Amino acid sequence: MAGTQPEYPIDSPPDEIRVLHVDDDPDFVDLTASFLTKHNESFSVYTSTNPENALERIRGESIECIVSDYEMPELTGLELLERVREFDDDVPFILFTGKGSEEIASKAISAGVTDYLQKGVGTDQYTVLTNRIENAVEQKRSREALAESQKRLSRFIDQSPLGTIEYNEEFTIVNVNEAAAEITGYDPEELIGGTWSPIVPEDEHRHVAEIERQLLDNRGGYQSVNEVVRKNGERRLCSWHNRVVTDEDSDVITIFSQFEDVTEERRQRRELERTNALLSTLFETLPVGVLVEDASRNVLTANDRLFDLFDLSGSSADLIGTDCRQLAREVSDQMGDPEGFVERIDEIVESGEPVWNDEVVFEDGGALARSYRSIELPDGRGHLWVYHDVSERRAREQRLEALNQTARDLMTADSREEVARIGVDAAQSILELESNAIHLYEPDEGLVPAAATDRVDQLFDELPVFTGGNSIAWRVFQQGDPETVDDVHADGDHYNPETPIRSEVYFPLDEYGILIAGATEPEAFDQSDIVLGEILSINVVRALEQVERTERLQERERELTQQNARLEEFASVVSHDLRNPLNVAEGRLELAMEECDSEQLAHVESAHTRMKSLVEDLLTLARDQDTDIDPETVSLDSFAEVCWQNVDTEDASIVVETDQRVRADGTKLRQLFENLFRNAVEHGGSDVTVTVGALPDGFYVEDDGDGIPADERSDIFEYGFSTRPGGTGFGLAIALQSVETYGWSIEATEGTDGGARFEIRGVDEA
Repeated sequence: MAGTQPEYPIDSPPDEIRVLHVDDDPDFVDLTASFLTKHNESFSVYTSTNPENALERIRGESIECIVSDYEMPELTGLELLERVREFDDDVPFILFTGKGSEEIASKAISAGVTDYLQKGVGTDQYTVLTNRIENAVEQKRSREALAESQKRLSRFIDQSPLGTIEYNEEFTIVNVNEAAAEITGYDPEELIGGTWSPIVPEDEHRHVAEIERQLLDNRGGYQSVNEVVRKNGERRLCSWHNRVVTDEDSDVITIFSQFEDVTEERRQRRELERTNALLSTLFETLPVGVLVEDASRNVLTANDRLFDLFDLSGSSADLIGTDCRQLAREVSDQMGDPEGFVERIDEIVESGEPVWNDEVVFEDGGALARSYRSIELPDGRGHLWVYHDVSERRAREQRLEALNQTARDLMTADSREEVARIGVDAAQSILELESNAIHLYEPDEGLVPAAATDRVDQLFDELPVFTGGNSIAWRVFQQGDPETVDDVHADGDHYNPETPIRSEVYFPLDEYGILIAGATEPEAFDQSDIVLGEILSINVVRALEQVERTERLQERERELTQQNARLEEFASVVSHDLRNPLNVAEGRLELAMEECDSEQLAHVESAHTRMKSLVEDLLTLARDQDTDIDPETVSLDSFAEVCWQNVDTEDASIVVETDQRVRADGTKLRQLFENLFRNAVEHGGSDVTVTVGALPDGFYVEDDGDGIPADERSDIFEYGFSTRPGGTGFGLAIALQSVETYGWSIEATEGTDGGARFEIRGVDEA
């Protein structure tokens, strides 16, 4: 029957095999379809009695196997095969024909049919055909699966970040991916078809050849780390993973070598290993104790120094994993305040805030400085504790505080002997110099013992007086620098060959004497003894200076008391014995001037006036020798204005350019200003301008008059010296006396506008 027969799938299970049967006999194709689906339910059999229509179906649908008759009106089976192969060279094609001959079979095989089966009698032929279709489809599917697998594998290799080289069983390179090309520096084309020899260092050829042999023998995998030689000659360290791929018969399918450049990784690993080793060494040799807790407050790590500081038994490894709270309680009995020690730790951890140098004091007086900070760990917030021993620092601070107190005690001493006693006691109690003594210098004798500890008194019946050239003490006293002598007997200047003292330390006390400390063993003193001893000796010197100043002041006060008594007697004579006759003379002169008119009397009147000025100035000088002053806070601007009003200034003017406040006795400061103002008006003229201004350490008074000749400036403060005819010469002497009462200084210089300028310095500002 010609034309297209009904086309239908007999069944379509999930693993369907789509079969197209082409035959010009419609009854036969229907029968064949029935038997095929009966033998294999997964078959979906489509039929066609027209080869041209069959071609269209093959083009448009997925047909997995074609079964065709040989002799058909439009096309023979082999012609149909030829037309199919034009667009599909892979679909299985089974020639199922009733016209069988060796010629047709030969042509079919030559044309490339998948299978050749001659139609027979009975139904067994359909069983055979079913098997042939199943085998053909299975082989096609296997080929496709393999191709897809190879395609995926090829894509994986090409895109892999690992360098991949594929070999055949003769270890000839058949494929190289881009990563391998980048690592080796070769283009893939330069390596494909060759061996691994160009990329392996010559000295490793034997090693790689052995790997090759083991791979082929064991049909397995092999991992190694060895170098490759890049195209430019550079050697890089690579990690290799080699694998032989075999089939079920253990025949080699292919060989893969995957590798990555680990040169930098190995370098970093070595650096990390060195760093870890260094950090580990540093951790164990740190001069501080370190304890690290995890989030549960269990010990993560601790170093051996922590054990030393807290006198713990065992090793740091024994602590790992233990409860830090329990550890704190165990060591708290060593503390001066056990409960406070534990509570403070809990308080710090709870706050989480960093803590620096939190002091921990032991019961025996030792001390640790504790620092804390929280740290981020993978499983939560951890805790880092650092402890360092500050016992010596604390003891040093306590010594320094004790030395400060000693300095205050020394400044209250009333005599050189008391200073020496306080100094010796401090050297013993604070500096722990059990055997020490202070010798004070007496001009006519030498270095005379002034104070010593009981230990010195036990060692020596009588301390010597050191004089020039006979002792180490005198040598150091003259040189003026502290010195330690590790072995007194080995020093050529030793004073007593039989002395039980073996080592000594000397501290000169400037020109006042020397502090000596000794020990019965050699090399007993170190740099810390020198430092603390110098601090003590400086304070002793200051105390001796104060005693000396006090003694000088006391002597000066005695002298001033005697002088003031004489001056008071002189002032009394001047006040009474000179004023009375002068008053009588003035009275008689007044009567004489009424009785007669003589120009001589005017000269007498002028002489009387000069005598009165001299008497007043002399009284001022005599009575102002009293050194008792009552200082108060004085504002110079208003004070100068008041003093200016107390002086007959005629047409002169004053300019005040300071608002300083100073400590001074009002009476004596007034005498200073009034005498300087009066001097300016008398020497500068009635229209002179006087200026009061500030200096960094005092103030000045200057005018714009004629000034003072440079060769006379050193004489103007002397009693009786005056550059003005008729002047008493006491005004500036009184000014000098007022200044010296305070310990200030006064100097005459040239003013800004050429006049006289008086600079007063050393003034204490309020």
